[in-house]
Amino acid sequence: MKIFTKLLALSLMLLFLTTNIVHAQNILCVDRDGSFENVGVFSDDWQYLQPAMDAIGFDYDYYEIEDLSLDGPDQATMSAYSMVFWFTGEVWSDGTTMTNNDEFNLLLYLQLDGGTLLLSAQDYLWDRYQDFGIFTPGMFPYDVLGINEVSQDIWNIDTPDTANVVGSVGSYAEGLSFAVQDIYTEETDDGLFVDEILDHQGEDLLEIETPEPWGVTAYQFDAGTYKVIFSTLTVAGISDLADRTEFLFRSIGWLHGTTGVNAIKMEQTKLVVHPNPATTSVQIGCKYDMEEMWIMNSTGQVVDHFSIGQARFKVNTSHYNAGVYFVKVKTENGFTVSRLIVE
Repeated sequence: MKIFTKLLALSLMLLFLTTNIVHAQNILCVDRDGSFENVGVFSDDWQYLQPAMDAIGFDYDYYEIEDLSLDGPDQATMSAYSMVFWFTGEVWSDGTTMTNNDEFNLLLYLQLDGGTLLLSAQDYLWDRYQDFGIFTPGMFPYDVLGINEVSQDIWNIDTPDTANVVGSVGSYAEGLSFAVQDIYTEETDDGLFVDEILDHQGEDLLEIETPEPWGVTAYQFDAGTYKVIFSTLTVAGISDLADRTEFLFRSIGWLHGTTGVNAIKMEQTKLVVHPNPATTSVQIGCKYDMEEMWIMNSTGQVVDHFSIGQARFKVNTSHYNAGVYFVKVKTENGFTVSRLIVE
């Protein structure tokens, strides 16, 4: 059925979309799918996710937990990243999707560091909250993930069956439509077990149309100081690589506030951008020395990257198209973002 793994193995995978563009998104991919020590028992989600991440071209590190009885990355490790992509595969019991410390470290990362989380975990709730349908204040799913009520294991997608999924109206996935298939076809083929999210504190994200019943299986939650995407439909199961890549691209964009002008929530900025709107150039000042700076357009594409090492910097904007951009800066204290308009 479903077993486990652990370790702390961080492998660096720096990828460039072009030879002269470095992406602002700095992502930690946390693999708790149980496939490392249980080859042939648990399928490897990463074989489906890695090609999509590589196709997108954002910088990411890969962290595989080879022994799932141990904790995953701690807060200090995650705090170096603008986003954590946590996926759990088939594992489903005894704290294999997350440990108590994992939940606490994620809480610290999100609420203290202002991090962002994409959680693809079909059996996380079954593993840690099997007897719960309703969540209340004081519980991690309610306080941190924004879940109010769930009905577990409503759908079981087993080979050769597929599910048809659409993006919810008003979400960043609106307009998407794709098939999801059973990728768990190893020795203990459990199929995809999918929960229906009955009530949550965010916005509906993905809905299963078939098989019946219709229902919401993923949502996006903007808590104001951090963001979470939670899908009980395993992202690795999206059948087509192009669809998988598009969904991950949009997810990363929404978490980083770059999917549209109205989607980004500005923190109490430590950046000064002047003049704004800009025409031919803009001066950018920061409370701290800026290590790196990325200029991103409203779709999340990086149009400029600079290594700086000082608190003030001038950017030539004469070659930018008119529109809304986002200035993201890395300092010794983390990341900060501000908006820039070019006329």
